[in-house]
Amino acid sequence: MEKLRQGLRRLTENRNSIKLLAVIMIIITAFLFYGMKEKNDTITVSEGVTAAKEETGEEKTSTGGVLYVDVGGAVARPGVYKMNAGDRVFEAVEKAGGLTKKADTSALNQAEEVKDGQKIQIPEKGENAGAPDAGDAESSLSSAASAPGGKININTADSTALQQLSGVGPATAQKIIDYRTQNGPFKRIDDLKNVSGIGEKTFEKMKENITI
Repeated sequence: MEKLRQGLRRLTENRNSIKLLAVIMIIITAFLFYGMKEKNDTITVSEGVTAAKEETGEEKTSTGGVLYVDVGGAVARPGVYKMNAGDRVFEAVEKAGGLTKKADTSALNQAEEVKDGQKIQIPEKGENAGAPDAGDAESSLSSAASAPGGKININTADSTALQQLSGVGPATAQKIIDYRTQNGPFKRIDDLKNVSGIGEKTFEKMKENITI
């Protein structure tokens, strides 16, 4: 009788072991199944996103950046303007307020791409549209200064003339122009220190070369 009970106990233990093994196999199978399904879903989504980007053109790479151009001459608001790579001359002119009635665009390529640091000079009708040589540039600077001794008149000089001053670049030249546009002509040369970016040291370097 005792042997019979022991046999039944062993049989029960074996059945429990088989059940446990079956449960483990089911868990492993389910894990592998869902793992493969998730991987396939990820691949499908990735392929779908790539296809969508190609369809909408988002995969196209573009090179670009910010650049600055100096627009002067026969425009409403001469000055230095921030542009994007690939912008055209006509867009720079639009930022400068557009052409005046006296503008001569016969020699101007408005479809040309602008370049960083480019000077876009719009001549008036009857002016020479060609680029000035060294002698013309010196004459232009003297005219812009409107004062003997080669001093630059900070009330009338354009961006190009102002940049001849020590410590003045395109951005500072534009600040000077903006300041006098908003506040009127400078009353004293010392008022130039009211312009953002022009401190005492910068003013000392240029004060002998400016006038009003």
